[in-house]
Amino acid sequence: MIDFTRFLERFEQLNSLLPPPEKISEIQISDLYIRIYEPKMAVDEVLIVYHGGGVNSDAGYDILARQLSYVLPVCVCLVDIRGHGRSAGHRGDASTPDQIWRDVDTVIDYVRTSFTDARIHVLGHSSGGGMLINYFTRHVLSRKVDSLLLLAPALGPFSPPDLNKGSSVPFASVNRWAFIINALSAGFFCGHRVGVKLNFPRVVINSRPDFVLEYSVNMANALTPRNPARQLKELSFPVIILLAEHDELFDVIRMDDFTRRCGNLNVSSRIVESSTHLDCIFELTDMVREHFTGLQECDAGKECYV
Repeated sequence: MIDFTRFLERFEQLNSLLPPPEKISEIQISDLYIRIYEPKMAVDEVLIVYHGGGVNSDAGYDILARQLSYVLPVCVCLVDIRGHGRSAGHRGDASTPDQIWRDVDTVIDYVRTSFTDARIHVLGHSSGGGMLINYFTRHVLSRKVDSLLLLAPALGPFSPPDLNKGSSVPFASVNRWAFIINALSAGFFCGHRVGVKLNFPRVVINSRPDFVLEYSVNMANALTPRNPARQLKELSFPVIILLAEHDELFDVIRMDDFTRRCGNLNVSSRIVESSTHLDCIFELTDMVREHFTGLQECDAGKECYV
């Protein structure tokens, strides 16, 4: 089971040590909540961050934003996916999967207009990573970005089963019939039926009533890659997959091997050492710095690492 206790302890520790953000703003655009952390120095990079399943941008991502914007020339934008947190929409539901992907268009367009000289990168943690894989491979008019970072990405039930660790209490339980009927009807039926239940511990539910406990079939389809191996192979721009060394949900060695076997030279992977599925979001500063530096070297015509 996911180690929420370790995550909370690490969050409290870092929250007390990190300086508060100096330049932070909040906006609502097309009913989407975005919190923006700007650095002291001129912005060279913008990193748009999408949270994991059931949670929202208040689930520790503030630490990531403060860490990065404090030491790097990067502006971090935390987004609540529609139906989560302070974004609009029925909790855990969407009118169609494409609605969630169109929202990514909205955010990227806003960032590109606001930071005209900066490079734009998108990071997805856990189910947020699965959503972005879908966005860039299934959404017809997906926007161009400079890179994609997939942090402990949840590849879902269509990935090889040996990637998942066995657990007596799985984090998610699936209503398979709802998905079958939805697929057979080409999406016309059962889209708003409960498709997935997220099994947060009772102590987490009591302390965070804003977390989403159920996903509709439409929301789950938006976040779940249909064919992860094929979709990863289709990505035509720099992608780095960051795997938590002690991930409670996935076998990291097999995940690393799976991503390499996809055969896409644009995709690289690294291990976030001494981290778990949740607290890996606190250990990214050096890797993000190295990632941006590597992209700069590519732009300068030097040998690239992807």
